Amino acid sequence: MVFDTEVDMNFRSFSLLSGLAILLLLMSGAAVSMDIKERLFADATAARDDANELDAVNLAPDTYARAARAYRSAEKKFSEARALDSVQRDLDKSIKGFEQSQMIAEIAQQRLGTMLKARVDAKQVDADQYSARDWKRAETYYRDAIAQLEDGRGSTAMRQAESATKIFRDAELTAIKTIYLAETGMLIAQAEKQSARRYAPETLAKAKNLLARAEVELTENRYDTDLPRSLAREAKYEARHAIYLANYLKEAKMKNRTTESMILEWEQPLQQVAAAADMNAEFHEGFAGPTQAVIEYIEDQRAAAQELGQVVADRDAEIFTLNDEISRLTEELGGAASEQEFLQQRLAAQEQLRQKVKQIESTFDRAEAEVFRDSNEIYIRLVGLSFASGSADIDAANFQLLTKVQDAIRVFDDSAVIIEGHTDSHGADESNLTLSEQRAESVRQYLMVQMNLGDERVNAIGYGETRPVANNETPQGRAKNRRIDVRIVPNPENLTDLAAATFQ
Repeated sequence: MVFDTEVDMNFRSFSLLSGLAILLLLMSGAAVSMDIKERLFADATAARDDANELDAVNLAPDTYARAARAYRSAEKKFSEARALDSVQRDLDKSIKGFEQSQMIAEIAQQRLGTMLKARVDAKQVDADQYSARDWKRAETYYRDAIAQLEDGRGSTAMRQAESATKIFRDAELTAIKTIYLAETGMLIAQAEKQSARRYAPETLAKAKNLLARAEVELTENRYDTDLPRSLAREAKYEARHAIYLANYLKEAKMKNRTTESMILEWEQPLQQVAAAADMNAEFHEGFAGPTQAVIEYIEDQRAAAQELGQVVADRDAEIFTLNDEISRLTEELGGAASEQEFLQQRLAAQEQLRQKVKQIESTFDRAEAEVFRDSNEIYIRLVGLSFASGSADIDAANFQLLTKVQDAIRVFDDSAVIIEGHTDSHGADESNLTLSEQRAESVRQYLMVQMNLGDERVNAIGYGETRPVANNETPQGRAKNRRIDVRIVPNPENLTDLAAATFQ
């Protein structure tokens, strides 16, 4: 019995160990399978992600859908352990489809940008609820415009887009009148009932003036809704502001509060904000000093976050490159030396790019330009470049800044340069687009003359109000959106040659 028990225990131990070994083998096999799939699907997944970023699922729906079906087919075949060449054929088809959808989406954003913006603007004021009939009609034209462009019928697409834009603007107009004008009127009446005329007369008057201007703009320029919408929102805010001030000051009077006690109370929020930034706010010379210190702190943090984001992106790219090359070296031992050299060159090219970007950053101060990267492309956002209202003429005051831009371009020999013009949302869409194109072209012509650059190297494009980087509802945000971006696209061969030179 003892012998049988020992055999039984040994058998159970062996079975347990065998089960664990099989489980580990299965887990190892699953991990290997996942790694193989990740590598096999990498290009298709990247193409899909790029297409998603450009909203190709909406701007090139049929092309994107075909690519997505091919991708899902590849996944299904891989899970069923079908032949890899069959899986690869589906992946190749999906890559081609996703790349085509990206191209169509980019064309749609450029050619149908006015319609797309009109749709977003209408949606923001809930036009689909407050003007449902117009919204439904506009959506029909919108979908037709997208479909026609995707089928290569650009002229028909533009006609459909024009109809959609007009109806979206009508729907937005109806919604603005319903949401903002009517509600703001009621708020102003409420403010007057709560003695705002006595306790907050300036704020109440401001709300009334803004509302009146919004009504005039909506009547006289019905298809430029950005300005009246902004005015209506400001009027609504000032009406609420007047109500708050009236109640606050009435309560202060009832409690016999002194002016000094109220000012000391108003200092506290800024003190708390400064403390969160590890600063001590002192008000012996008023609010201006602490306010500016907090603004500079926020700008420094934003710049640091942007730089850190680029560092993380660079490191992720390096890790991907390293893992990819390590796998290739493992599989192809005969070419290890050359593969290692190639890897070193790629990493060196990234470091050289970082150093050159830092060189460009040091050329400008914060009031002149923001410098940042998107992959290997360098953007110089000329925050210090200004034009007279409605003009595309470059003033002599901007020459010094544009000289620095020339120095930045020279850092990358033979780079392509794209001048992008942008406006805020105030003004008619078409006139904003035209103005942005004219300003971009003025900068292009100036740089070409000063640097003796060929036509093929420098391009200009205007995006009008379609690519804001800040809130168009504030004066500060609109100022940021009125901008010229200089995009430097380095020649990849030059970066590679530069990296190779470090190993010679």
